[in-house]
Amino acid sequence: MKIEGSIRSNLISAITSVRRWEGRPVHKDTLTYWHAVLDHGRRSIGEPVGELVAELESELARAGKHKPTTSRSVD
Repeated sequence: MKIEGSIRSNLISAITSVRRWEGRPVHKDTLTYWHAVLDHGRRSIGEPVGELVAELESELARAGKHKPTTSRSVD
C-alpha cells in the first residue's frame, strides 16, 4: 500500500479517524490502512513522529475490541 503525503499528517488523520469510529464497526480495509500508516510511522527516519505512533498504537489497541465488518463504511 502506498501512503501519500507526510507520515505526520497521515498519522494525525488515522488517529482522528480511529477516534471517530470508536464503538462502531469498521471495515477491514480501513483497519488495514490504519495499520499500514502505523507501520510507516514506525519506520520513519526523517520525521519525529514517535509520540504520534504511540498515540495511534494506543487508539488501535482500544479499538481492537471491535470486530471489523464486511460492509463498506465511508471513512
